[in-house]
Amino acid sequence: HIVSLEKELTNLRTVGSAGAKGALTAASQETAAVVELKKKLSEQEEQLKRMQSAQAAVTLQAVAAAQPAAAPAIHLNANAPAAAAVPAAAAVLAAAAVPAVPVAAAATAAAADAAPDAKKGSIDKVRRDAVKAAFMHSWEGYKKFAWGTDELMPQARTGHNWLGLGGTIVDSMSTLAIMGEVEEFKKCAEWVKTNLHFENKGDVSFFETTIRILGGILSAYEFSCDLYACDQGLLDKAKDIGNRLSKAFNTPSGLPYATINLQSGRGSTPGWTGGSAILAEVGTVQLEFAALSRYTGDKSYDEKVMKIFHHLDKAPKPNGLMPLYIDVNSGSFTSAHVSLGAMGDSAFEYLLKVWIHRGMKDDWLKTFYYSSAKSIIEKMVKTNKQGLMYVAEFKGGQAIHKMDHLACFVGGMFVLGAPFAADPIEHMKIGKGIGETCYQMYAKMGSGLAPENTDFNSGELRAGATYNIQRPETVESFFYLWRATKDPIWREHGWKVLEAFNKCCKIESGGYVGVRDVRSEHPPKDDTQQTFWLAETLKYLYLLFSEDELIPLDKYVFNTEAHPLKVWKDANVI
Repeated sequence: HIVSLEKELTNLRTVGSAGAKGALTAASQETAAVVELKKKLSEQEEQLKRMQSAQAAVTLQAVAAAQPAAAPAIHLNANAPAAAAVPAAAAVLAAAAVPAVPVAAAATAAAADAAPDAKKGSIDKVRRDAVKAAFMHSWEGYKKFAWGTDELMPQARTGHNWLGLGGTIVDSMSTLAIMGEVEEFKKCAEWVKTNLHFENKGDVSFFETTIRILGGILSAYEFSCDLYACDQGLLDKAKDIGNRLSKAFNTPSGLPYATINLQSGRGSTPGWTGGSAILAEVGTVQLEFAALSRYTGDKSYDEKVMKIFHHLDKAPKPNGLMPLYIDVNSGSFTSAHVSLGAMGDSAFEYLLKVWIHRGMKDDWLKTFYYSSAKSIIEKMVKTNKQGLMYVAEFKGGQAIHKMDHLACFVGGMFVLGAPFAADPIEHMKIGKGIGETCYQMYAKMGSGLAPENTDFNSGELRAGATYNIQRPETVESFFYLWRATKDPIWREHGWKVLEAFNKCCKIESGGYVGVRDVRSEHPPKDDTQQTFWLAETLKYLYLLFSEDELIPLDKYVFNTEAHPLKVWKDANVI
């Protein structure tokens, strides 16, 4: 394909040059034919660049896959001492982890060092420091006013609970590790081991507790191995919450209840869904429970969650897409509404990430993801009259021209999966298109912040629900787009988003809040600092301005709460 494109470009340049010489009018204006030739030339050059980029990514993956297994890479502290003895789970980590520096990546780094101006994966230190300053302002506010609670209320200068599990502490640990705040990380680890208890907790969201608490603790356990020594206390705590959450799978189909009582083990589904489970809540727990199986040596966690994916794979799906609701008794889908926004989003994301996490060796998972992606492209990816690409919802065979901010993760998902797609150029084009549209959701608002969802029914981008609660999905896509393309526009977009958060959301006494109406230049504020502001939004912005070697994407996948988990070479759980 690359050779063919190069030949066509040569022909176009020849024809275009000859045509341009005699195709000017007396006013020296180009004819339509010349304009068309130039347009086609530009499109083909862009296509060639994308294909070459995709081919390079595939080659890098192939070289990385061929390297022998090695001990865990100490990505965060190269001078950290090796532990004299590590727990059994840490030995599993050492035996199965992917190599620290693939040959191709090392060669690329060496070439970049030889020519600093060409080092495309370099740090933007000024902007990265600004992101860290925002994080530390948020973190210090939480420590001062809300320590031990789930979330800070910056204006009231207090904390509040909805899980009652120290949500901000657990959600912040992986970000603290990435930012090099080792002592703060250790303080959090001690709090988790000493003060986080589950035996007296009542009903909690199975999904939210899995992605934030179980995922956060497991990621922190991995980082502890890199930062100082594998912290068995963190793994014990992960096993405790994992065992309690696992009781949610006690349904006729094996699909989990939406709510689980951590004390009694009783589960339930919400009445407003008619007793059905929500797609995202059953399809976004596989990374976390697989990692728990890895480190505890107990396969049962992984078996429960992979049974769900096997079930979803085989279940009849209208138009090849998984709808939002599924019956936990029969295991059948109970609606025809498909969304990559609320309630559907991360189930599609996890098809790809679980395949990568397990060493890219489960062919059925790869097929499941790419067949879903094909249906998304055919049924849900739309372009408005201004040329903005967006992801519509789909219900009863008809598109609903609304896009949640949550769906902005789709840009990053298509970029992450592009190197392995049958048509990598198409997937990259969609990733870029969605990324740009999601930036415009910010840029077109008076505050510079995006609304919770956007209405495209008029053919234009208009705010739907006008509030903003610090969501991460747009900057998440910017991060993946930067890593894949090194186009500086994604860093520029990310910087603009951070500036808007600083202007509209910063509370001087400590913390950041959301806003109630993004259309206003000076929007009224709410009073919640979301845990995912520290876990996701600021982490992705920090990585956007960091070097590629910090959390390299051939060695980590992010769970849907942006907690990094290490990729494994072998497909066996234990």
